[in-house]
Amino acid sequence: MNRTHLTFYAAVLLLLDFTTAARLSAQAGGLEYGPYPVGFELIQATDFSRSFPDMDGSGFRGRPMRIYIWYPAQERGGQSLTVGDFVHMAADDFRLSGSSAPALAVNARLPVPLTKGLDEQRRRALMAQLLKSQHGIQAAPGEFPLLVLGQGLYYESPLSQVLLCEYLASRGYIVATCPLLGTRYRLVNRSVEDLETEVRDMESVIAALRSRPNWQIKQLGVIGFDLGGMAGLVLAMRHPEVEAFLSLDCAILFPLLPGLPDSHPSYREDRFTIPWMHMTQARFIEAGRQDSNIRFLSDKKKFGDTWIVSVPSDCHGQFSSYARFGIKGPVPGYWGPVAANVALLHDGICRLSADFFDAVLKKEVRAIETLQAAGTGGPFKVEFKKGAVPPASLQSLLHAINEKGLAAVRPEIDKIKAADPAAKVLEESELNWLAYHFLLWWGRDSEALDLFKLNVELNPGSAEAHSSIGEAYMILGRTEEAIAAFKKSLEISPDQPNVKAALENLTKNK
Repeated sequence: MNRTHLTFYAAVLLLLDFTTAARLSAQAGGLEYGPYPVGFELIQATDFSRSFPDMDGSGFRGRPMRIYIWYPAQERGGQSLTVGDFVHMAADDFRLSGSSAPALAVNARLPVPLTKGLDEQRRRALMAQLLKSQHGIQAAPGEFPLLVLGQGLYYESPLSQVLLCEYLASRGYIVATCPLLGTRYRLVNRSVEDLETEVRDMESVIAALRSRPNWQIKQLGVIGFDLGGMAGLVLAMRHPEVEAFLSLDCAILFPLLPGLPDSHPSYREDRFTIPWMHMTQARFIEAGRQDSNIRFLSDKKKFGDTWIVSVPSDCHGQFSSYARFGIKGPVPGYWGPVAANVALLHDGICRLSADFFDAVLKKEVRAIETLQAAGTGGPFKVEFKKGAVPPASLQSLLHAINEKGLAAVRPEIDKIKAADPAAKVLEESELNWLAYHFLLWWGRDSEALDLFKLNVELNPGSAEAHSSIGEAYMILGRTEEAIAAFKKSLEISPDQPNVKAALENLTKNK
């Protein structure tokens, strides 16, 4: 990070009450960090595949991508960053800094929760509070899982999750995120378009981290807070390489916002097969359980283990770093009066988050045992649901058929059907489309016929499956078999003019 960005706060430090600063620093030290020093880096890039308006209204340019990265470091010794450093970066994220106007005072650069939730003395002390993050120190050797984090509405800056991110980095994770910006301007709307924009931003973060040759990415996990939880769910559904998903106080357990996230085109509950931990306010879970018309996503989720964590809080900001910033007063638009245990609960959220990823991604025995015991004591109530081992995805089976042939994949298909005869092994339309490619365009006639036969086997009541294999038989010159297949198709669905015409033509020319 360019240290010239921090000169504004260097002047502020001269005015600090250092006694108050030390007290706040000790309070933040209540969370036991992991064995790794925490390195930090800010990457400023541009996604030229998408447009974003210039602030002066003169036109458009590529979408700005400011990627915050926390990582396990090899040794300490870099420049320790303060809360004020991240506050200034947050201002840069949304182009609120850089003005030469003398009226731009400290509070103009601060998030509303800090200006309204803290008095001047505590706010200045908070700015000087040292975090664990150190800029530019050498990364620890070895492979580490990557966790990409989606931000939430009204908490758009990575400042909102800085403590969770650096805590996870100290536990051996590379954590990356970017500010939440709307599709065409700063405002983020509750729409499918802006939800997709956040998903794409998270994908851009993943791509940026994976393109760095000096970092070895071992596995991929996703974290989402608020709207970022919706984006994280969609990301997990459409990217099979995601192996674990943590959602924080977001409306995905059951519908709270009409149309989101289930109206997103990539929302597929049958593809949500990975381990999932969802932490949210206890009142939401209790209200949902009392409504017989509501069915939780965790109840519908068949594959992959699931943990639903009730947090005894009615404060959405509880799930952000603001819970650890010493805020006491209510902040309109964010939260009411702050409970006395807010910092301790946030510590618990951080610990349980790390334990979840340690258990799922690292397979650590200690973390697995901790999750098994979670909820038996302490403030959180944890509901656990054991999920079945997910079968191979439909896409991976089709890919394997294409690359290796049906004979090599048939044992896996038979295994899935034996375990669950009602299971949907392959999508009928996709299998049919692949078979036509084999037959008409790829010169794999005999394999095509095997795929059409498999489609009939898996979908015996489908008129389309029978008419398609009938067409294949007809193209291959196997008239009797084509006639039998067309007749079967018409038995199932008589109103098929094209099939009737093909059958009439075949019988007439016999």
